[in-house]
Amino acid sequence: MNIIRLNPLILIGALVCLFPDLACAQEAGENPAGEEVFLRNKLSLYAGYSWIPSGLDPETGQEEFLIAPSIGFSYEYWLTERWAIGTYNDIEIIRIQVEENEGSFLERENAVVLSLGATWEARPRWTLSLGGGIETDRNETLSIVRFGTEYVLLEQNEWELSAGLNYIWKDIYDIFGIGFVLGKKF
Repeated sequence: MNIIRLNPLILIGALVCLFPDLACAQEAGENPAGEEVFLRNKLSLYAGYSWIPSGLDPETGQEEFLIAPSIGFSYEYWLTERWAIGTYNDIEIIRIQVEENEGSFLERENAVVLSLGATWEARPRWTLSLGGGIETDRNETLSIVRFGTEYVLLEQNEWELSAGLNYIWKDIYDIFGIGFVLGKKF
């Protein structure tokens, strides 16, 4: 199976080396007078892995426990201090087959997930998101429902490093994802 192997931990390590200020926790969003400023925009990069429980290797036809590297980006616009709307997009870097109907298989290769959703800050530093959209590749487009959660591990000077979990329900198969999110508020 031709899989591009990308280690998200190397990407996150490189980003922390490029932005060493992230390693020191400090209150974000303060102006020089010490007052907290409400920043409405957040742009983020994601690096992680997706577990595909029902995938088949296209070369052998055997069902396998498949884990694929995923990379992505998101944009959130915060309506209030606890509610945001956003777009959450990623690509699963893998080539697999999934059973569409009994005996009928659909090949998926480097599928791109595009979704819109709402985010709620349930507790300080912890958010939940729910949304819908599409997954598309050269073979077919599927509708999806996405549920995710993030917990901010480090924050400083409007930068955040978070751990993220997500579940994506698709018309034919589901995936579970885990990774790191590097975000900038502005």
